[in-house]
Amino acid sequence: MWTSILAPILIVIGVTLLVLGSIPFKNSIEDNALTVHFVIGKKVIDVTGAKFLPVPDDVDRNLIRTNGTSVGKKKSGHFKNTKTKNKYIFYLTGNGERVYFEIGDKKYLVDNMHN
Repeated sequence: MWTSILAPILIVIGVTLLVLGSIPFKNSIEDNALTVHFVIGKKVIDVTGAKFLPVPDDVDRNLIRTNGTSVGKKKSGHFKNTKTKNKYIFYLTGNGERVYFEIGDKKYLVDNMHN
């Protein structure tokens, strides 16, 4: 009996932690590192040698999420433009100016940058 009650509760808690751990709320860049602060946890990305470019016009059109989370304007993870076939990594909080950069063959779009 406890198993039938406990299993769904653990699944709900696990999914909640997974989603909260992938929703960005603040991005900061210092000492050649981009720190993406999620609701739970953070991720540090080395931006040494990154090419900062103007945001492409097609970056947020015709998107399909291949891995990540979308909650309203907050987007985190890997996305693909179905028309151009370009793949992007988003860390969007839904606030602030967007910044686009490339590191090798990876294309990043972030916003809400704080120094």
